[in-house]
Amino acid sequence: MTEAVQGDMEAYNLTRAVRILADFIVDDLSNWYVRRSRDRFWGSAESPDARAAFATLHEALVTVARLAAPVMPFLTDWLHRALDGQSVHLAGFPEHQDSVRDEALERGMEAVRMLATLGRAAREEVGIKVRQPLGALYAVVPQGYRVTGSLLEIVRDELNVKSVDFMDQAEELVTFSARPNFKALGVRLGNLTPQVASAIRKLSSERLAAFRCGEPLVVEVKGERVQIGAEDMEIVQIARGDLKVQAEAGFTVALDPTITPALRAEGLARELVNRVQRLRKDAGLEVSDRIRLGIAGDDEIRCASEAHRDFIAGETLARDVMIYTGEIPSNNYEITREVGLDGVRAVVGLARVES
Repeated sequence: MTEAVQGDMEAYNLTRAVRILADFIVDDLSNWYVRRSRDRFWGSAESPDARAAFATLHEALVTVARLAAPVMPFLTDWLHRALDGQSVHLAGFPEHQDSVRDEALERGMEAVRMLATLGRAAREEVGIKVRQPLGALYAVVPQGYRVTGSLLEIVRDELNVKSVDFMDQAEELVTFSARPNFKALGVRLGNLTPQVASAIRKLSSERLAAFRCGEPLVVEVKGERVQIGAEDMEIVQIARGDLKVQAEAGFTVALDPTITPALRAEGLARELVNRVQRLRKDAGLEVSDRIRLGIAGDDEIRCASEAHRDFIAGETLARDVMIYTGEIPSNNYEITREVGLDGVRAVVGLARVES
């Protein structure tokens, strides 16, 4: 980002430089890094991981302030003084350093973000919220990209799936069919268009897959060989089985939307945590306040709460979690509320616990 902004400013292309900065702040820094690092920021400020997270955010904000200073002199000066203690206009302009870049890591994270985008689109297509865990995501990535180790864990966490399995080719996840582009065919082929269009519709998934990989595609009509190009048809992907498929720029993901009873219970526990967090906010509790938590309601929510009691307690900072078969004794809690969790009735109560 520093290299791109510096190059555009030296070329007096301020509009593009500012757009690059804006995209970095919104997409890379805020919607990705800060969002992904929230748990690190909320931890102990003295832990090595939290210190590293804050140091990275500090460096990013200082660099952004210095890069944007020529076009936003007042806002960046205020920000830089808060971060670094001096005027941004007395600081040196950032210089990009190729030696500190890890291009393999950057490409890996690029793949992670693309898989996350496609996976969320697949969830939206099937109408399953991210808080509901799913079993498996199958993925194909272009050559030159590797997603392993901690990067793979980010994909699992971002999409809330138990496993991510990589396939060699998209054909393992989908079949292909073709729709003729009559406008393009008509201009080129005239009276042969209907026969060629019919031949295109009959193309096998294997031939279309080979065409996608670069092999030429020829159909024979009335004894004449006609070469088909990408502009002559639209290739449609059809997911195998119940998988929900999304693809872009050589990346393909296939989401298994099957929800087992165990996954359903975990999803209800996560939804319950979300409602408790809202209740904490409504009760005026601080982020670090500890609570006593009571849960009642339908059998399904009580079973899910029992199975995931430790998870619920950890996420809501509950010192004690009581699960009631009847109604919650309201005199034991400062605030109680009935909530609906995907068609399941639940009642939660909480009270602040003194440290």
